[in-house]
Amino acid sequence: MQSFVDGLTVWAYNVLPAIFPFMVLTTLTLKLQKDDGKHSLTRILFGIKCDTVFITSLLCGYPIGAKAIADSDADRDAATVMASFCSTAGPIFMIATVGGKLLQNTAAALIIITVQIISAMLNGLLYRSNQKYIAIQANTNNLTAKDLGDTITNSALAVISVGGLIALFYMLTDMVKSFLPQNLSKSLITAFVIGLFEMTNGIFAICNITNTATATILCSTLLAFGGLCVFAQCYAFLGFKNVKPLQLFKMKLTQSAIATILGYIMTKIFL
Repeated sequence: MQSFVDGLTVWAYNVLPAIFPFMVLTTLTLKLQKDDGKHSLTRILFGIKCDTVFITSLLCGYPIGAKAIADSDADRDAATVMASFCSTAGPIFMIATVGGKLLQNTAAALIIITVQIISAMLNGLLYRSNQKYIAIQANTNNLTAKDLGDTITNSALAVISVGGLIALFYMLTDMVKSFLPQNLSKSLITAFVIGLFEMTNGIFAICNITNTATATILCSTLLAFGGLCVFAQCYAFLGFKNVKPLQLFKMKLTQSAIATILGYIMTKIFL
């Protein structure tokens, strides 16, 4: 019970402030965004037009990118391609999770944020659509009072479901740790494995155990992968687009591999 409460505390202090406001604003922005049909960075880079969703994902992070994909009119194939580069940790979340240690080193903080952005873009290039053009039309309906009320209600329910998943995975990882010998439960390997299940808990543990350089590399990996908890959060939205879970898992693995390599290289150069 205490571990579940601890997980809710992590969600309330580190995740909720970084998700709910952006989820509401993102939904409203997507409703108002107009498509001029002329310019698209994502069409040039990834073969698919979804600039608003891409920028939203980079700024807001998990799982808002997945929700933005679900709210678009993308079909399954388009949504799958979009998931390869519209799924990453947001800068506010990264500051909230690694801020206690890594942000004391400006270079480490910049490496963490830069690695996530570049790895998402390289991952998108890896899964670039072979079609010449897939149009993702934005919703151009005028906002009404009902739209605003529905947006706030749906965003609140989505954020609560995210909190439930985080608390559940946080509790399960703490239960597993309690069965391990003390020297093993506080080891770096255990902290990293925990992060593969619940990213936030693992990042906190890694930052408290190891040095800045190692923490920067391992946190880059975990932030790009997201852990099974974030995977469940994202798939809760992407499932509405019939995105195959194995394909999504494969894309997160390649993104984390790219982030690990970039994190290692940048750490060796700048730290």
